[in-house]
Amino acid sequence: QVLPTLPVDETSFKWMDEERLTPRSTLAANIATTAHTEIVVASGDQSKFSTGDLVTIETAGGGGTAAKHETILVTGYSATTADTLLVTKGIAGTSTTYATSAVVVGIGSYLAEGSDPENARVIDRNERSNYTQIFGPYKMTMSRTEMGRRKFGVANEFTHQLNRQIVDMTQHRDQAMLLGRKDEDTSAKKRATGGIVEWITTNHNSTLTQLNTTNLSTMMQSCYDAGGTPDLITANPKALTDLNELNDTSRTRVTFEDVRRGRTPVRFVETEFGTVTIVRNRWCPTYLAVGWCREQASRRVFDPLIMKRLAVTGDSENAMIVCEEGLEFK
Repeated sequence: QVLPTLPVDETSFKWMDEERLTPRSTLAANIATTAHTEIVVASGDQSKFSTGDLVTIETAGGGGTAAKHETILVTGYSATTADTLLVTKGIAGTSTTYATSAVVVGIGSYLAEGSDPENARVIDRNERSNYTQIFGPYKMTMSRTEMGRRKFGVANEFTHQLNRQIVDMTQHRDQAMLLGRKDEDTSAKKRATGGIVEWITTNHNSTLTQLNTTNLSTMMQSCYDAGGTPDLITANPKALTDLNELNDTSRTRVTFEDVRRGRTPVRFVETEFGTVTIVRNRWCPTYLAVGWCREQASRRVFDPLIMKRLAVTGDSENAMIVCEEGLEFK
């Protein structure tokens, strides 16, 4: 219900996504001397900076003093080494040294009046693809005698059992959209769709063992520093014990009037790096919590849920249910 739905008419579908050239990176190699004429930024980040740009490098000690706050001019790209900027240090401030992983920040251009624009800085869009997955066909068989037996609270046993099958199928789809791994067997025409976990490859932490405000804020900051702000956290209710804890006085709780007795579970968490809504999912593993944006994901439906009556075999009625869909995730 959280995912929007869009149609698709191919079993393999593609989409494009892209990243902004946010003028921030990190040093991939230290600057050991103040006379350095080049700096190496993180892989793939060269195009975030252009000839004539000014950059400054953040240090662990802060950039508030003249000794640790320097403006560097980008004069071009290295012709031989990828992600290497040619620079002139000490344009403003005192020239100094920097350690690997220090943050490089673009602070605008430094070109003469009337200058021609520099070469365009672009990065290609990323082409992604996924497969639709056939859920089913699931067969339901029931004898004439079983259908005719009276059962308390059940008007039609065949329909009742068919609805149970649909619920089971929905569980399969739900778990596939979260945990599925993309795969295709072309010879047998079998396909599996990749779920959300398949597509989230950065800003994750496999060492955290609790979903609490501290860890959540840490992960939100990781996404924030990369230019994103998740607005949903999908998790199993069993993993929300720390967030629901009433005795934790280190945070502010907003209470909503509710005629029901009992406590109101956490609906959202506000951090310095954005507000996230808690999406409870019973099929999400208790060790997993996933942060994402609603506009990132769409169910791509090739065939909605179909129920077909099959030929009668002997003294039994037969039917099947099947659907086909996949996940698009940017």
